[in-house]
Amino acid sequence: MHVPSRFRRPLLILCVILAGASLVLVHELKRLPDEHLIVHFFDVGQGDSALLVSPSGKTVLFDGGPDLSALEALGKNLPLSRRSIDLLILSHPDPDHFIAFPEVLKRFKVGALLIPAMENDEEPYQALLTIAREQGVPFVAADPARDIDLHDGVVLDILWPPNPVPPMEDNDASVIVRASYSTGSILFTGDLSIKGEEVLLASGIDVSAEVLKIGHHGSRFSSSNAFLAAVHPRLAVISVGKDNHYGHPNPEALERLKNAGIPVRTTMEEGEIDLSF
Repeated sequence: MHVPSRFRRPLLILCVILAGASLVLVHELKRLPDEHLIVHFFDVGQGDSALLVSPSGKTVLFDGGPDLSALEALGKNLPLSRRSIDLLILSHPDPDHFIAFPEVLKRFKVGALLIPAMENDEEPYQALLTIAREQGVPFVAADPARDIDLHDGVVLDILWPPNPVPPMEDNDASVIVRASYSTGSILFTGDLSIKGEEVLLASGIDVSAEVLKIGHHGSRFSSSNAFLAAVHPRLAVISVGKDNHYGHPNPEALERLKNAGIPVRTTMEEGEIDLSF
């Protein structure tokens, strides 16, 4: 069909606009709930941050990383129209786990902020709490006696620490959460060390899960043989920065995982890691 020259440029522009709109639509459709439990382990360098999207579209952000990378990752993984997050969970008050949280609180309507039931007077953490108060976000103290039901088949089972928290290192007071769905479960372990693992296992708490987010970025002082045997995961995920000065993930920790027959995926090698259950 012959198109008069005066119509060719407007027609070309219209085709480009329609093609762009189609790409945006496809991209947005991919970010809508699909009746699965989705977990995005964000690539935030040497830190932790993961987004859980439930089958009905509820969102839970576990930790906020050492910089604003988690904020950018949220923009990539949430629909453009989504300006709310149902729950933020802070495993413990180390900066490499919450630096993006203040901006998340300012830019999204956050349903609640779950924090460890422990005292911490350091300025960055107190500043985070102040911003949450200013935004009118309610606090929830982590308590194993009060699990969180998302009412779509997903339950956030808070396993650790006890409330109130007994005297222990901050890392070992990390909030440990198992997100469970009918098709699988993920255990988030914060920066739990081998010493904390021993205390947790001695309590008799069931820590089994299909996927294990390895504690403390694959440190030598986490992921003991006993803990790996108790969790018995089919997959381990390590959130870790490339060429970090800690030497994470440590060869000894990786060897323990290898000997246990547990496949390992790392954000250092793959970037963002997306799992669907």
